[in-house]
Amino acid sequence: MKFHILTWGCQMNDHDTEKMSGLLLNAGFSPACGIDDADLVLLNTCSVREKAAHKVFSELGRLKEAKANRANSANSPMLIGVAGCLAQQEKEKIFKRAPYVDLVMGTTALKQLPKLVADALSGGGRVIDTNFYADNHLFPPEVIQRGPAAKALVTIIEGCNHACAYCVVPTTRGAERHRPAPEILAEIRGLAERGYREIELLGQNVNSYQGGCAFAELLYQVAEIDGLEWIRFTTSHPMNFTRDLAQALVNIPKIAPFLHMPIQSGSDKILRRMGRGYTSGDYIERVGYLGEWRADMCLSTDFIVGFPGETDDDFEATMSILEKIKFDASFSFIYSPRPDTPALKLTDDISDSVKHERLARLQARQTELTHMSHRREVGKIIQARIESQGPIEGQGGQEGQQSQQSYWLARTAKWRNVRLENPNNRPAPFGRLISAKITDAGPHWLKGEVV
Repeated sequence: MKFHILTWGCQMNDHDTEKMSGLLLNAGFSPACGIDDADLVLLNTCSVREKAAHKVFSELGRLKEAKANRANSANSPMLIGVAGCLAQQEKEKIFKRAPYVDLVMGTTALKQLPKLVADALSGGGRVIDTNFYADNHLFPPEVIQRGPAAKALVTIIEGCNHACAYCVVPTTRGAERHRPAPEILAEIRGLAERGYREIELLGQNVNSYQGGCAFAELLYQVAEIDGLEWIRFTTSHPMNFTRDLAQALVNIPKIAPFLHMPIQSGSDKILRRMGRGYTSGDYIERVGYLGEWRADMCLSTDFIVGFPGETDDDFEATMSILEKIKFDASFSFIYSPRPDTPALKLTDDISDSVKHERLARLQARQTELTHMSHRREVGKIIQARIESQGPIEGQGGQEGQQSQQSYWLARTAKWRNVRLENPNNRPAPFGRLISAKITDAGPHWLKGEVV
């Protein structure tokens, strides 16, 4: 049988897909070229926002037709499965809304996937496992089927102990479970030996890690592993961002100068209603832990606009902190009510037009700030990792002739995309760090030339 997995959501979901792929390959499955070629289609889902859930059910609607077409052909039937956060959240409701789904698997039941598929194939009807497995974070690294990327994802912690009013993660992922540090270090050594030069440590809240040592100490130990060039991590909660951790970021050259630390709002009143556990002043203080290093790094954040009770003054407080900190990048969204979250009890009396107005204003100013941040890179010689080769493009030559030129796509240590001119059409040295001079910048890109 052949399988195909569609993935939505964060890096944790991407890594879960690598785990599911490895389990299926070990069970004798092979990867399909696409949905039409697949005997098993798995949807690895996200439910952090309502829009993400809508996308999943829209895809299920399309799969309904594909499954019906398969049933009317001489080919084997198609199995459809839903995994991930939406599966954990909705459970049996998925069968009611999409009765053609064959299996539902929760976030901690990954290792049960081969059995669930076997049960579905046996004709025993729909199968579901959304039970809580406390050891799911102890997934065997050798089973993981990693994609063709220069960076390897490594889970260090699953779940979250914070109780933000709007967030489904404690429901869908559970409380914190920490992988023992020796297991993490052994996995990363193995990845370095296989040629991976960049790793990203994953968790719903990585800086609360306590798997035998604090997160800052884990970073020091990871940095000692030969062969690694860059270390990244995501995501950080401000409440767990300590002076020791900030000092580790400053002291360890292998840590890429990029920090994503969500603030969500600049209003202390809204932060209290969100249950974030800090004030805007606390957040500014934690950014200050970085000292002079702040000027040499990329700081990104998240904003939620239109949270219940957000007044014009509350929103102006958000715009004010945007100006004070001048984030290099941010991800901003309109508040999305999610099932079984405390925020559902709050009165949402802000009109959609006001929410969209506020979001547009915030994003417009962030675009200006990001463009300013990018322009500061122009003229610098930086390192970037080659991730792919762009398509060959035609350029006007003499007497109307067309010359063909390709380019390389790379990623800087600050997580910025850079397009590198490749006048000789050389094959891209995938995964390699190169030096490049930045020649131009826009709000969403950098341009450069290899030096």
